[in-house]
Amino acid sequence: MGIKKVLNPAGEVRWEVRLHEAGRGSKRICRWFERKIDADEFAFEFKKGLREKKLNPGQAPKLSEVLFGSEAQNWLRNGKIHFSASHLVRVTAILNELDKEFGKMPLAALTPDVLSKYQQSERAKGLKSATVNRKTEVVMAVLNFAVKQRRIAYNPCVGFQKFRSERLEMNFWSEQEVASFLEYTDRVHFLGSESRWVHIVYLLAICSGLRAGEIWGLKAQDISPDGKVIRVQRQYNRVTKEMCLTKSRKSRTVPCPQFLHLELVNWIQREKILGNQTLFSNRQGNPICHDNFADRNFAKDLEAWGGKRIRFHDLRHTATTLLISKGVDIKTVKEICGHSDISTTMNYIHLVGGSIERVSEMYSSVEGVLSVKKREVS
Repeated sequence: MGIKKVLNPAGEVRWEVRLHEAGRGSKRICRWFERKIDADEFAFEFKKGLREKKLNPGQAPKLSEVLFGSEAQNWLRNGKIHFSASHLVRVTAILNELDKEFGKMPLAALTPDVLSKYQQSERAKGLKSATVNRKTEVVMAVLNFAVKQRRIAYNPCVGFQKFRSERLEMNFWSEQEVASFLEYTDRVHFLGSESRWVHIVYLLAICSGLRAGEIWGLKAQDISPDGKVIRVQRQYNRVTKEMCLTKSRKSRTVPCPQFLHLELVNWIQREKILGNQTLFSNRQGNPICHDNFADRNFAKDLEAWGGKRIRFHDLRHTATTLLISKGVDIKTVKEICGHSDISTTMNYIHLVGGSIERVSEMYSSVEGVLSVKKREVS
């Protein structure tokens, strides 16, 4: 066994790994990597697999004996108890595509070179790097699962590199656009009207950065007694039409400025909403279907307003940029937005200063920016 620095026909440096499947005299495996760290990782994982195979003889079949399609189904069956409903739908669709490409292929044939060629072919179809990466991530997840379950000794794609992440493109409104839109919806869905809840939904999205499903999952009991924060503990899944955990799979606290709290209290009192009931529901008493809201309410208001057209989810991006513009530190923004990884928050802007305790008070100044008139809500 060994790692050797070599030059390919084009004169480029490569790192060659030569290994034997089961010691001297057995079938030899050769792999080439652009980086030494990838070659080292492959050799380490391979040797680790051999050691486990000696400790657990007969538990790890040869890579050539396991087909990707069958192992993918094993991974999917196991994942069903861990995946969210929407994620399960996505990965099932991806596996249906991958089955046509790799379903009957032995895992031994799934090398970094094979995946790289697959990447290029998918990009040639016009797909974005992020989309291709999601597909190859599923392949890697299946292989890693097979190793973890000791059905194979090592991952043959160790060293495979995804496309570099493209800079996240986000649409969001400026402070002036936010003010203009909310002034419009404040007039159309005026205080005391049956549609006032629509304006409150916009305030929730812009002031607290909630996802759509989290808004439809809010209950009266989630508003703190002092009215400064809202506890986000669940979301409404439009696929299963059930309440489930938030995307980050844990609860969090978001700011609730005073004018938003007054709006919420007024709505709760007017509609006689109990603590364990959702803040917004349809005529049948069920949570709001977001697709219907986006098409019938938000799209209609956007068109009548006449400003920059964005998606409803972009109100969440707008909320994040408002927090950033007010100097709230990046960890606090991450906590408020419920990002699982701080790199997601970093896609916006570098932040300075601030803390979560200041956020609700901070919105007293943002209220002027949003042009939400101060008034007592009866």
